[in-house]
This record gives sequence, C-alpha cells and structure tokens, in this order.
Amino acid sequence: MSGAFSKLMAAVSAFRKVWSANDLDLISAGVAFYGLFSIFPAIAASIAVFGLIADPVVIYDQLNLLREFIPADVFNLLRAQVNRLLSAESTTLGWASIVSLGIALWSARAGVGALIRGLNAITGVQSRSGVRHLMTAVGLTAALIGVGIVALIMVVIAPVVIAFVPLASKIEGLLLALRWVVALLVLLIALGLLYRYGPNGDGVSRGRIFTVGSVVAVVLWYGASWLFSYYLANFGNYNEVYGSIGAVAAMLMWLYISSYLVLLGCVLNVALLRIRA
Repeated sequence: MSGAFSKLMAAVSAFRKVWSANDLDLISAGVAFYGLFSIFPAIAASIAVFGLIADPVVIYDQLNLLREFIPADVFNLLRAQVNRLLSAESTTLGWASIVSLGIALWSARAGVGALIRGLNAITGVQSRSGVRHLMTAVGLTAALIGVGIVALIMVVIAPVVIAFVPLASKIEGLLLALRWVVALLVLLIALGLLYRYGPNGDGVSRGRIFTVGSVVAVVLWYGASWLFSYYLANFGNYNEVYGSIGAVAAMLMWLYISSYLVLLGCVLNVALLRIRA
C-alpha cells in the first residue's frame, strides 16, 4: 500500500512540476485562436474528400451525433456552416475536391501547427525548422481529417445495415451503440497521433497510440464540454453580452477549454515518462 501511495505522490509531484513550468493558459489561448480560423477550412476539406466517395449530405445528417459532445451554440454554428457548404453548387464542390482541398488543408494546418508548438514547449524540445514544422502540421492535419472521415463512414454504416438487413432489435441497438464507441476511439486515436507525431523527437507516447494522457484528456474533455453546455443553457448567455458574435465567442471559449485539456493530457504523459525514466 505504501509503495503504491509513494508512486501516486511521485506522479502528482511530477505532474505539478511539468504543469507549473508551462503557461498552459497562454498556449491554450493561442491554439484556440488559430483553431477558430482552422476549424471551418477543416470542415470544408472533410466535405470535399468525403464527396469523392459518397454523398456529402450524409455529413449533415450525422451532425446530430455531436449534440452530446459540444455546446448547443457551437453545434448550431457548425451546422449552419456545413449547411452553407453543402448548399453550394455541385460544380463548386467538385472544384473544391481538386483545388480548394489544398487551400483548406493549408488553412486548417494553422491550428494544428499552434498545437504542435504547445506540445513541444511542454515536452521541452525545440520546434522543428520552418519547412519541417510546416510539413508536419500539414501531414497531421490531413491524417486527422482522414481519421474523421473513416469514423464518419463507420458511423454511417450502422443505420444502412439496419435499414437493409433484417436484424433482431438487440443487435440493432448494439450497432447503434457502437457508433458512440467509434466516436470515443476517434478522439483517442486523434490525440494519440498528436502526442506521438506532434512533438519534435520521439514524442511522449513511446510509440503507443493509446496513452494515459489521451484517455484522461478525453474523459475530462467530455465532462468539461457537458458542464460548459449546461452553463450556457442555464446561466451564461453569450448572445446578450456579445451580440451577433455570441456564438463565435462561445466557440472560442470551447476551443480554449478543449486545447487546455489536450495540452493537460500531454503534461500527464510527460510526467509519467519522467517517473519511469
């Protein structure tokens, strides 16, 4: 018992040292700022790529899955933007598949690039050179978009199977429940990719995709998103304070919270790595 307690206290002490040595507030604010301008190009890129293999309207139909994870104001803003993109003429979407996809990736990489710099600061390594940093940010952005598209395909498969294949009600319920498992795995894989390939060097995951930090970050992120949604619904009205940009302010705050927790997961991984070393 004393040995386990000593290890726990050592982990807490290492975590506090890494956490206090890095200004997560400032780093998270920078990531949230760049993320605000990156999220919509990332959505445009996802729609362009998904449109090459299936009807992109499916994305709008599956947006309701996000209701359980993000605040209502943020969800409504994302849904409106997706609707605008899907309302574009088919020729425009086709052109986006060829040309605007690259522009969207270039714009979306700014948020990932800011996050990479934050991960480098936490792990105590220097950032890559300009070209290497840029290529890493673009590559990770493309990888994360790819993971999201694969998850979307997996989510879409379940209702299609239920619609065309006669199954028992229990199996149907199991297939629908698996969609939430897929959503959880997507978050874990996305964080795993960031923690593994984001920092310069070997990262903080020792080659593993699933880490303690990623699991803790996902759990805290879900809880924080729910609490923020509850706060907005019952206490805080951003529209009254910020007027027409209330939804944007709410999204910026949510991105800040999300960025902070992602970086906090990296702090935990670094602390555990130092204890083992």
